[in-house]
Amino acid sequence: MVEENRRLTGTLLLEGISLTLRLGALPFERIESRLVPVDLRWTGELLAGGKPVVDYSAVCSVLNNELKPEYCFIEELAGDILELLEEKWSGAWTVTVRKSYPPVDPPMERASVSVTGGYAT
Repeated sequence: MVEENRRLTGTLLLEGISLTLRLGALPFERIESRLVPVDLRWTGELLAGGKPVVDYSAVCSVLNNELKPEYCFIEELAGDILELLEEKWSGAWTVTVRKSYPPVDPPMERASVSVTGGYAT
């Protein structure tokens, strides 16, 4: 059993969060909302007062309620997510955003970007 005063640090992975929003540099890409997969990695002190520091439900709620409904670039979306998370929870965050089948020639299965903040390396 984890003692209340014990310092426990580690990494939390929240994978496959599906955000529904309009995303794309080209106007036709933003006509309809799409599912945009996001992975989050957080490193820090896992417990405070015997309870988890990062609440999965609260993270999802923040993303669902505080992001803009439309983005042109995955880099912009990743940066906004990172900013929101760092405002609410200290520690090191890495945010990965993926875009399936971007309209390029030759065809590509997905593009992704990862941004890191805090003290992560």
